[in-house]
Amino acid sequence: MTTTPPNWAHRTAATIGRHAAMALVRTAAAAMAGWSLYVVARHYSVPQGLALAAGLVFDGVAYMTLRLASDAVRAGRSAAGPIAATLGMAAISIYLNLVHARFTGGGRPAEVLYASPAVGLLVVSTLAWSAERAAARADRGETPMRMPAYGALGWVLAGGKALEALKDKAEKHVTSGASMPHQPASPVGRRDHRALLRERFAAMDPAEAVEIAASSHPDMSHAELVEMLATYGITVNQLDVALILGEAAVPTITLDRVPQPAATPAPAIGAQMRPDATAHAPQVTGLSKADAITAMARHLGGLDTPADAIATALAQQGRPTDTAYIRHRLSKARRAAKAAQQQAEKSAGTGFYP
Repeated sequence: MTTTPPNWAHRTAATIGRHAAMALVRTAAAAMAGWSLYVVARHYSVPQGLALAAGLVFDGVAYMTLRLASDAVRAGRSAAGPIAATLGMAAISIYLNLVHARFTGGGRPAEVLYASPAVGLLVVSTLAWSAERAAARADRGETPMRMPAYGALGWVLAGGKALEALKDKAEKHVTSGASMPHQPASPVGRRDHRALLRERFAAMDPAEAVEIAASSHPDMSHAELVEMLATYGITVNQLDVALILGEAAVPTITLDRVPQPAATPAPAIGAQMRPDATAHAPQVTGLSKADAITAMARHLGGLDTPADAIATALAQQGRPTDTAYIRHRLSKARRAAKAAQQQAEKSAGTGFYP
């Protein structure tokens, strides 16, 4: 029972056969061209030993310069110099082959016969070099333009249109940069996380930054919070931290006043809006300091109530609070109320109506 050999065996056999055939053709062409150059060299009284090396001097040098052109292409350099040297040495070799043909008196047939080996060796080597050049360009990411497959009838019957299309394709290929090697994208340097946080904290209210730091590190003292915030570009002191967090001790001052006739005290702004605000104020003893501030503000007239009026009302219930912290909490409450109102308006605007 016969089995079909695997594909790699076919490819390997084809590669070996191609290289063997090319080596055979090159050897035969080099031997015949070298013999022709040997005859010419002996005709001009070149010593026999040196005449044997005539083939290496011309055809060999032409082949070596073609190899140098391959090296230049692989290195991404211009191969114009080595190619020019190859053509020059091959032209000299072909000229000497023609001289040999004239020695024999065989006319044009002899010239073709003696010059053909050198020409064939140059053609085979050039085609092999072209394959190496294409592989090297592909490795560098270059994409050469390929001729469109219009066919012979296309060029004959629509030669003008075919030429215009070919010109347009060439212009697009050149201007698109497809013939240039693709440069790998340089990796973007990773930014330091502290630099990103500094930018974020720079656009933030310092009071919010203090609250975020305190909530994330509840075990830190005020001094430690100040030191940590300084690394992110937030400059505050311990008193600022204490006031923002509502932990500053409010001093109690006792004044001995001279008795004065009883007078009706001027009501606070919040009390002007609601005369019985202080008397009927909600009990905020069990609330957090932030909730107590917002609850008292709404009772006294809203989130725009002056901080002094709220501080007075809270102090009457034994909750002394700094006015700076009250203003901070009111600002946050107003922003939250505004955001909730916008969300409600947006939700109402997206409803469906019959």
